[in-house]
Amino acid sequence: MKKTVSVLLGSAMALMVVTSQVMTAFACTGVIIGKDLTEDGSTIFGRTEDLEVNHNKVYKVHEEAEYKAGESIKDVSVNPDNGYSYTFTHASYRYTSVSDTTPEYGYFDEAGFNEKGLIADMTVSASANDEVLSVDPYVDGTDTTKPVGITEAIIATAVLGNCENARQAVEFIADEVATKGAAEGNGLVVADSKELWYMEIYTGHQFVAMKYPSDKFSVFPNSFWLNECNLTVGEEKENYNVSSDGMYIYSKDIFKVASDAKTLKGDEASRSIDLYGSYAGELRDSTESRVCSGIKQFKPDASFDGKVYPFLQDTTKKITLSDVFAFTRNRLENLDKVADDLSRGDLYPIGNRNTMEAHIYHIPKTATAEYPGTMWLALGSPLTSPFVAYYPNQTAGIPEAQNESNEFNEDSVYWLAMDTLFMIEYNRELLQPIATEKINALESEELKDAVTTMMSAEEATALNQKDATKAFETLKEIHSEIKEKFQNYIKENDYTIHFSGKRATAAFTGAEVTVPKDSAEVGMKLQIKPAEEEGSGELQLVDFYGNPVTEVKQELTYSIPTSAFSGKTAFFDGEQEIASEVKDEHYVFSTKAVKISYKAGSAEGSAETTAEESTAATQEKTENQAESSKKVPNSVLLIGAAAFIIAAVQMRRKKSQ
Repeated sequence: MKKTVSVLLGSAMALMVVTSQVMTAFACTGVIIGKDLTEDGSTIFGRTEDLEVNHNKVYKVHEEAEYKAGESIKDVSVNPDNGYSYTFTHASYRYTSVSDTTPEYGYFDEAGFNEKGLIADMTVSASANDEVLSVDPYVDGTDTTKPVGITEAIIATAVLGNCENARQAVEFIADEVATKGAAEGNGLVVADSKELWYMEIYTGHQFVAMKYPSDKFSVFPNSFWLNECNLTVGEEKENYNVSSDGMYIYSKDIFKVASDAKTLKGDEASRSIDLYGSYAGELRDSTESRVCSGIKQFKPDASFDGKVYPFLQDTTKKITLSDVFAFTRNRLENLDKVADDLSRGDLYPIGNRNTMEAHIYHIPKTATAEYPGTMWLALGSPLTSPFVAYYPNQTAGIPEAQNESNEFNEDSVYWLAMDTLFMIEYNRELLQPIATEKINALESEELKDAVTTMMSAEEATALNQKDATKAFETLKEIHSEIKEKFQNYIKENDYTIHFSGKRATAAFTGAEVTVPKDSAEVGMKLQIKPAEEEGSGELQLVDFYGNPVTEVKQELTYSIPTSAFSGKTAFFDGEQEIASEVKDEHYVFSTKAVKISYKAGSAEGSAETTAEESTAATQEKTENQAESSKKVPNSVLLIGAAAFIIAAVQMRRKKSQ
């Protein structure tokens, strides 16, 4: 998933988001389970939506004719002035969604049912290799004379509002990508009561959709995964071809672009192509860790050789909804690894701190167009948020699931779940079992009582609201119990704050702050903000939500990599320089200051100098350094934040890859 920074948050939150948005967040994970592999003969599919913390998600119901015939919707997520637009040829259908809470910066309706029985799950982001993109680049606004192509910000809204079934949804997307282009790469799923299609959008105009077989399962984090396909020409439409067996819908130049790029793995004469080998970029470590652990979730005896993972997998295991819930919470236990949520490296788990919601669709054998199935939804991290059944014809969710506040409050499923997770992260071994035990007990009861047959809208709404209320009450119990234990924990134990930066603060990865027990009543994080002036910036202690910590009771020890600076560096508490020394390629110092400015010296300085040398070299300039390294004025910070946000809007937020 790719998204832009939400810029309508309050100034404190906006500045926090600026620092958090330095992360490269490619990390959604999709799953499909064919009906032949499930215990009850149902089709199951879904996705973890994985981007960042403190990013609210809500359940919504969009009434019929929200958009009138002839009315256009426009994507503002990449370029507000020249974004992709779609004009409805009929009044939009009624549909549900799991949405962002900043529609001013893109619709991001993500996933839902519509009244015709269509289910859309959008999207798992991916990027093609440079060679094919040089032949058919993304229509992403780089050429300012052309409108931006379709993006994940608007695709679900257009599909659910316009299309009646899965096949029509694929054809609609194919037409739009072929004629208007795509601004990004994606993998997506559309389904109805009869069939499910998996689709990959590779470059600006190339795509392949496959009718999913009933006897396979797939796990697909942020890459393109279709392997060797036989793309025969059965039917030629204006903007795409249909294979002779009816199993594929694909772009007309799918062979030509790869051939021109000299990346084609296959043979156009025999119509065989390895799409992964021809179009995919190199797999990231964080993608490999998720695909391997995900496959082993459903195929425990799976083994892996090399970096090619077949998209269509077999297993002898009969898979249940409970197994798929567990998939969203997988933390590499089945690989005998200890997950690392911060680095996004080869220990990045499916069940990670950046998951904003997870949804699982269950299409039973008895599904109909009128009643295609159930969506099980966990708002916030499924590590702390129970799954609840949502129905295609319900008219509303509970207020706590529809709370669109972009600041923490206890009347929100999302915010309460995330607040719980933040506390758990200080001692997962001690605190996670509290949440897990209560969630497992609740979900076991829910699954026993699950309804998969037709209900009236009133019945469906009442049942969802009853179950959602019970789940929220359970979440409140979990939060209360963990909060008490967490407050005792930080009062009685030292802990270490680990910092893992991305983009602007990547060089600070490995920074740590050692916090003695009973230093503060809140859990603390380290926030690092480089200033516009090269080599200077600010270190600040904040709470879970970026709010400044005002005071600590005793000295904390900071350890900051010397490699983050171009030369000798001094640290200041206001005008007062803080004594520091270099140990193991880190500047180490202790202070009770909660906001510290830093100022790097000349580029000729060596980071391997002693503390005495560093102090002597800077002594004559201490007054000037201290003056220039005082707290950056709010106006400068806000201007810098605005500039960063505008840049981030242009490069887009990534939830995948």
